[in-house]
Amino acid sequence: MQEYTRQIAYFYAYEQGRQEAAAGFVKAEVRSGRCRLGIHLNRLGRWEQGAGRVYIYFRQQGRSIGIYLGELEARNGVLEWQGVVDPEDIQEKGVHFSDTGGIWIRSPGTGDFVADWEDHPVDVSRFIQYPKGGEKCVRCPRLGICKRSVEDAADERGKVYEGSHPAGA
Repeated sequence: MQEYTRQIAYFYAYEQGRQEAAAGFVKAEVRSGRCRLGIHLNRLGRWEQGAGRVYIYFRQQGRSIGIYLGELEARNGVLEWQGVVDPEDIQEKGVHFSDTGGIWIRSPGTGDFVADWEDHPVDVSRFIQYPKGGEKCVRCPRLGICKRSVEDAADERGKVYEGSHPAGA
């Protein structure tokens, strides 16, 4: 029998670091070497600056690190995103689905929305995007502190940022 895992988590809006209203849900199904994700987010606040970017996050060194998955789309009065990722190597970052903590949505102008798999409140100030320096920056003890570990839109995936080093090197 093939392995099958299904998770449902609820999104909460976070304003000024505090968990506010429930805002939607995410469904994740892992089967046959694929992980299907479906996000349904109610329209809360102002969305004129864009619907939001979707990240799946994992925790390391006291930080929650978001791996970019895509952009939310407005459909039938709600915001949605659906996609498939490799549960053994999400977006070729070497992260397993079983190591993730949930889904993070970063929305310009309206704040953050987080669905934690264990339904715990999170500290959104500890969230960062997957760093420019890639795996080397993720292992670096300065993760999230230096400019090299902050991703920008022009970053090309897979390149290693010079000067970044693994912990202890």
